[in-house]
Amino acid sequence: MSLNIPMRPTLVRPTLVRTTLAAGLLAGCAALLGAGLTSANAQNLAAAAPTAEAVKPRPGYIVFFEQNSTEVSPTAAGTIRIAARAARVNKAPMVRIVGRADYAEAVKAELVRQGVSASSIVLVGRDDTGPLVRASTGGTEPINRRVLIAF
Repeated sequence: MSLNIPMRPTLVRPTLVRTTLAAGLLAGCAALLGAGLTSANAQNLAAAAPTAEAVKPRPGYIVFFEQNSTEVSPTAAGTIRIAARAARVNKAPMVRIVGRADYAEAVKAELVRQGVSASSIVLVGRDDTGPLVRASTGGTEPINRRVLIAF
């Protein structure tokens, strides 16, 4: 999956986010594979894996919002513009916008302004009960104020 993740250095350090995500992926792989993975099993898994030609990555774009605002920032508008262009070029029959309703509506309006057909856009609402990062201070994390555009 290709992600265009614009981040403001004052809100979240990209290096920290990448390190945290990488550590989480490695921990997940270790938990899934465990000690039972033998050399023979690994070869069987590798042989059964689809080839690069068989797997076509699906583009995905993440749009971030400022705290207490549904306004599309210039950085977010750039991400939406890239997603809209990709949707038009790929002739995406459906564009999914996943996130909180207020953010999703703002992204939909911008996608339509960028030439994506409103009838091809599907909103998938999410609430705040499943944040990407839980705030230890009880506040909100900037990375949780996001919308995913996928097709």
